[in-house]
Formats: sequence, C-alpha cells, structure tokens
Amino acid sequence: MDIRTFFIRSATLLFLESQLEDESFNSRDLVKTGLDIIEKKGIIKNIIDLHERKFYEDFKSAVTEMAGTPSGTIFSREDLLQSFKLICNGIGDNIYASLEQGLNSDYSEATLKRTILSNIRFIQNFYKEEQIEDILNNAYRQFASKRGSIENVNSFIDDIVQKLDSIQVNRSLKDPAVLAEADIGSEDVMNNLFKSVSNRINGGSLLKTGWQALNRMLQGGIRRGEFVIIPALQHKYKTGFTLTLFSQIARLNSPSPRDKNKKPLLLRISFEDSLETNMQFLYQELKYNETRQPVDTQNVTAHEMSNYVRSKLQINGFHVKFLRVDPTQWTYKDVTNKVLELESQGYEIELMMVDYLSMVSTVGCRQGPAGTDMRDLFRRIRNFCEPRKIAVITPHQLSTEAKMLLRSGTSDFNFVKEIAEKGYFTDSKQLDQEVDLEIYIHLAKMNKKSYLTVQRGKHRISTIANDEDKFFMLEFPHQMPIPDDIDTADMSLKKIPSISQSTVSTMSVLDF
Repeated sequence: MDIRTFFIRSATLLFLESQLEDESFNSRDLVKTGLDIIEKKGIIKNIIDLHERKFYEDFKSAVTEMAGTPSGTIFSREDLLQSFKLICNGIGDNIYASLEQGLNSDYSEATLKRTILSNIRFIQNFYKEEQIEDILNNAYRQFASKRGSIENVNSFIDDIVQKLDSIQVNRSLKDPAVLAEADIGSEDVMNNLFKSVSNRINGGSLLKTGWQALNRMLQGGIRRGEFVIIPALQHKYKTGFTLTLFSQIARLNSPSPRDKNKKPLLLRISFEDSLETNMQFLYQELKYNETRQPVDTQNVTAHEMSNYVRSKLQINGFHVKFLRVDPTQWTYKDVTNKVLELESQGYEIELMMVDYLSMVSTVGCRQGPAGTDMRDLFRRIRNFCEPRKIAVITPHQLSTEAKMLLRSGTSDFNFVKEIAEKGYFTDSKQLDQEVDLEIYIHLAKMNKKSYLTVQRGKHRISTIANDEDKFFMLEFPHQMPIPDDIDTADMSLKKIPSISQSTVSTMSVLDF
C-alpha cells in the first residue's frame, strides 16, 4: 500500500476522531502500529531522492506527533492545514489537496462516524497486508533454505494457516481495559453515577417481560447493560423463549435512549435459524397473544404476516433489525464493529439478542486451557456492551454432564433446580463468571400437557430476590407459544402437577 495514502488517512482519522465527544473512537494505537511498521521496514530510508525522503520524514513526524497527543485532544483544522502546507510545499501539492478535503469539520455526527469507520478499516487493511507479507515471506524463506529441517510439512502448513487466521480479527478501536472512570471529587460525576444506580434499582433502565413470574424473578425485568445467558439442553425451546422475550420487550416497553437524538434500536443476530423461521414463529406468537386462538399460517400471505409483525414490534417506537450471519465468518470484532456501524447510522441499541454467541469464531480471543477462548469471547462482548448500556441476551447449550442427570433419574420438573449455578455449560464450565444473569429453562411433560420450567441462577444485582420467586413453570397452550400474562391473571405455577404418568408427542412449536 502506498504510504502517502496511509499518512493522509491517518491524519484525517485522528482529526475526525478529535471532533467527537464519544471517546470509544480512539485510533492512536492503530496509527502508531502502522508507523512502527513503516519505520521497521525502512520504507522511507530506502527512498533514493533526498528531497522526497525529507518530505516523507517530515510527514511521518507530523502524524507521529498527532498520534502521541493525550486522549481528548481536539485538533484545529486550520493549524493542521498550515503545518501540512509547509511540509507539502513544492513536492506534495496533490497530497495536501487530498488532506485538505479529508479534514472536513462540517460533517454531521452520523456522517462523521461513518467516515471514521471507513478510515479505520483502510488502516487496518494496511496493517493486515503487511502482516500477511511478513508471514508469507518468512514461510517461503524457511521452506526454500531450510527444507530439510521441516519434519512435517502438514504441521508447517497448519502453522502458516493459523498465523493467517489470527490476523482476520480487526485491531481494537481503543484500549478496552478502562471501561468506566469516576472522580469522586466531581459532584456532577457522582450525581450521574448514583442516578444510574437508582435507575437500576428502581426500574428506570428496566426492560420488562410479558410474564409476571419472570418479572418477579428478575426484580422488575432485564436491565440495560446486563449480559443474560439462557442455558438449556438441545431442542428445549431456547430459540422460542428468546424470540418471545424479544417480542415482549418490543411491545411492552417504551424506548429510553440516553441520547434523545438517537434512534432506539432492538437488534437480533441469528447465527443458526433462518429469518423466515424466526418470522413464522413471531407471527404465531403475536397472533396467538392477541386472539388466544390457534394460529394457522397456511392461508396467510407473506405480505400479511410481514405487515402484522412489523406493526406489532414497532408499536412503541423501537426500530427493529434482524440479521442472519454465517458464524464461521464472524469474530467478536465483527459483532462490535456492527454495533459501531449502527451507532454511526444514528442508532442507540437498547437490546442485542444473539442466537447463539457461542457459535462465533474465537479467533483473536485469548487461548489457554479448555474453555479459555469462549470465556474471553463472552468477556469481550460484555465489556464492550455494558458501558453502552446494551442488554445482551444469548441462549447457550448445556453440557453432556447435565444430560446425564436426566438419565440418572432427575425429574424433568426438577432439572433446572439441580443444574442452576453448577457450571453445566458446553465449551467452558466458568462461563458464569463472565455473565450477569442466568435463566435456566427446560421442557417437562405430564398428563398430556407440556410445561416450560424456569429457574434463575446467578444475578449480579445489589438487591436479593425471594427464594420462592427463583422458580416457576408455564403451561404451553394449544400447541402455540406461551402468551403474556402481564395484563391478565398470573399463569405461572410453582408446584409440580400431580403424578399421572402420560406422554405426549413433541409439539411443533417446541422445536424452536
């Protein structure tokens, strides 16, 4: 890549980021990495023409100075252009013209963020291309000159592929170590902090659900910024449960964006089921919730279903987006970059539901003993979303050890009570350490009826729930999704139905 373009993009990026109040955009380290590559490879030193070399050295020094300024520094367009005009005079007039065009201070906030993201991706590609060149050059030299020392060619190739895979992950936009800061000497900072505490306790940042028992279990509902995991065995209604929660949150809550100029957004990302499957379920759930009559989708047109779902989910003013993504093509950085992209388009995400987060590639996550990469994936997503007050909900598969409890005689009705807070997760037994809330679910059948059992596990909140509120059951009606009871009589059950053994066939809705 031409270093002229790198310098122009870097200077433009640092200037534009300084015009934002949102310090999530901080690319100083990214620019420094590119500058280090240029220095390490001696790209400028190898320029033969002395005048041209001096020009690039001065330009590099100017960009280096910008990247070395403290976070929060606001650059003056006029001062920068004056400095770069002196550097470019007589030899870099075209470069100056490009730079002058890039340092535009009249962008709207949304356009500003989109332009910043474009420059970030450009510089990231510069860095990645240089890494790829190094990996391939080193591999070629080793294979050509030290062929005899390579005992296993397949292992040699695997090592190259692993190194190339690792650079698919984009570099962080900022150092994520500091998630929040409070100066207790500042009255305004402390007032805002305790206002946030009050909102969490008293419901100002709550997303209530459609079931009274679940709201009692959660002491009001799901809090913005919470990371919620829904553990269950395979084919035990995880997707159906989370889709119903998504519908309830859209219909039963009013948007409360922290920035009133933003568009409140509910986002659902599916890494497994098709959007068509999700929409069919939502139509049944919404229609049954309204009519309490079995819903037949055979004689309903796609247009009718589409209009119905759209009108119901947007009734309170939320913007709603559904994404279907190939998980093998995404890492944690693609998830966070999608959030940044939506923010640059003027959205504020209040809920992000991911079905399932564990399917995302852990390339770029910390490696170590079994489960380390999955814990790091969950930790990175939580640490990114919590400061933004984005509630995250994701279902997760329980381990084979949990299934063995059923084979050993544990009742379906008591299953969720037995597994709660005991680390029965696939991929990592310590995932509970990375989440704020666990809601365990399982299906149970008796007397020709099917029930959804729900048990609360860990909940990272300062107040304590009553033990009797940590478990309840809901009955499935007429082979349909479980309707709301928020405005009707409480439908939840606490006691297991009297034993009268009878089995029923699995209902179609339970396949979700």
